[in-house]
Formats: sequence, C-alpha cells, structure tokens
Amino acid sequence: MKNLACPVCGRPADNLIDGKCKDCFLKTFTLARIPHIVRTIICPLCGAVKKGAHWEGNTAELEDVIHVGIKEALKLDSDARDVQVSIDLTNSDPSIYHANIRVDANVKGIGTNAALRTEVRVSRDTCDTCSRISGGYYEAVVQVRAEGRFPDEKEQVQLVELIEEVIERQYRKGYRLAFITKVDELPEGTDVYIGSNSSARQACKLAAERFGCSYSESPTLVGKKDGKDIYRITYSLRLPRFVPGDIINTRGDAVLIRHSGKRTTGLLLRSGLEFYENTNRLKDAVKIADMDDAMDAVLISVEDDIVQVMHPTTFRPVTLKKPAHLSGRGGEDIRIVIIGDEVFILPPYKENE
Repeated sequence: MKNLACPVCGRPADNLIDGKCKDCFLKTFTLARIPHIVRTIICPLCGAVKKGAHWEGNTAELEDVIHVGIKEALKLDSDARDVQVSIDLTNSDPSIYHANIRVDANVKGIGTNAALRTEVRVSRDTCDTCSRISGGYYEAVVQVRAEGRFPDEKEQVQLVELIEEVIERQYRKGYRLAFITKVDELPEGTDVYIGSNSSARQACKLAAERFGCSYSESPTLVGKKDGKDIYRITYSLRLPRFVPGDIINTRGDAVLIRHSGKRTTGLLLRSGLEFYENTNRLKDAVKIADMDDAMDAVLISVEDDIVQVMHPTTFRPVTLKKPAHLSGRGGEDIRIVIIGDEVFILPPYKENE
C-alpha cells in the first residue's frame, strides 16, 4: 500500500530513496560521468600505454586499449552495483575515435542506466624503455665465459636464452628496465648488456642453479644522480671447466663426464659404476682426455669379471677387470681410451647425454 508521499512531487510512493520517490531521485541522480575528451598515448615501437606519468607494457589491439582507457576514465557513483558497460566505437581518422557508451547498474535497489559520448584522441610517443634501448642504456653486463676454456656455441646460446627468459618474465611482471640493450659475440664468449642490474643478478643465479655456473660482480662508477653514486655492474658468469665427453682425474679415479651443472655426473671408467659429485668439489680435478681420444679395439674374451682387449697399437692382449657397463662378447669391436699406460673401456656414448 502506498502510504508515503514524496516531499518533492507530492505523489504517493511505496518507499522513499534519499527522501524522494523513485522518479524524483533518478531526475537528480547521475550514474556516470566521463570527460569530453579521453587521451590515449601509445608507444609506436613496443605498444606500451602511458598511464599518468608511467608506462605499462601492452600486447592488446588498439581498440581494446581504447576500451580500457574509456573504462578507466569513466566515473561511477559510489552506490552503483552490478555495473555493465558497453562501448560502440567509430573513427573519423586513425587518431580520433568517437565512443557511444551505455552504463547499466543497480543503485539502492533501482535498475538504472546512462548514455554518454566521448572523443578518444590517440597519440604516439616513444616510451621510456624504448628511449633507453635506443640510447644504449644499460645497468649491467653479463659476460658468458667458461672456467679454463672457451665456451662452445651451444653453451653460449643456452645461457643467452636463459637470460632472455629471465628478462621476459620480469618484463611481463611490469618491470620496465627488464630489457636487453645488445648482445656482443666475442672469441672468448658472449657479452649481454642488460637494462636492469637486478635482472642480470637474477639471470646469474638461475644459471648457477641450472648449469652449475659460478659468477662474480665487479662494479664501475659511471656518475652521480641526486648526489648518489651510479654504478654499472659487470657479472663474470663462468661455466664449469668440464663438459660431457671430457675424461678427468679426480682423487685418482678416471671419470667420463656425462653432465656438468650444479652437480657433475659421469662414469668411473675402471669399475663402470656411476659417479655423482657436487661440482664445487672438483676444483682439483684435471682433464686427462676426451672422447676425441677414443680408439677402436677388439674385445678378445669375457670370462666372469675378467676381460681381454687387443691393444690397438702393440696388438698384444691386455687383461682388465670387467667394467659394470660392458655387455659385449669376445670378438666384438669396442671403443677404448689409453691414458698413460692404462687402457679404459668406454661405454656406448652419445654427445647429448
């Protein structure tokens, strides 16, 4: 029963909203406002969008960026609930769009809507990140090297890809300095120039976990800003000394390296048993041969745990303890390596193990 009277229009009402009937309330209520002109600034090089004084990375299409800009510029009444916004765009030229906007919402139990129009002006400006890249800006250099040797091409590619992985991940999180300025390929390795010192350090930490690399930091003073010293950091990122296929001597054992990372794995050549060791504990190990030194030989006989191999240069039989990995029979060809006066039987080996 309508037993209330609206103090504005005098008509009876089921209930009053802010002291008015529904019609009088809606006449004075503004659901949404938007400026007559909405400006959107986009970097023409990377597509980043400027939000206030800051840039944000972006991969969306232009119309999607405009939609987001309109919704951010839209001011809604604080009581609006269950808001739905639809936008219809038309453009008169590539830099000017006209938007018809409809807003539907629930306000204090009343369903209401609003129709608005605005003009979106799109301008293009080079973002801070692209400006820094084009200007050669960098905070750190990661020098990809190897301990006691030159890293091969595959190792360098793997480490550069790892650095790119870290940079991409941090950039996607909104860190604008996460970029690579340039990559220099040198005879002794690869130098990667990075916009962010923290990104460079994170890449080195990940390289240490995945590949057993060690790294050191060397700061260089390059200037001052706001009274504070500004440094560039050089990271010397070093791969382990040994690579798959190397044969090393560690504590008197000959070991064929199968993997070298944070941990080194391989095969004890005398026994044929597996070898596992923390790479940091191999500082005193010495490379004594590699798979390029392997030779063909004939397995003469296999009896229990004793085998005889024909020496490939003297053609005399050599008696050895049978290694655990050997499964051949007498008369078969095998691969061996001769180190000093000692003959070692090699297992079947693949370079990418």
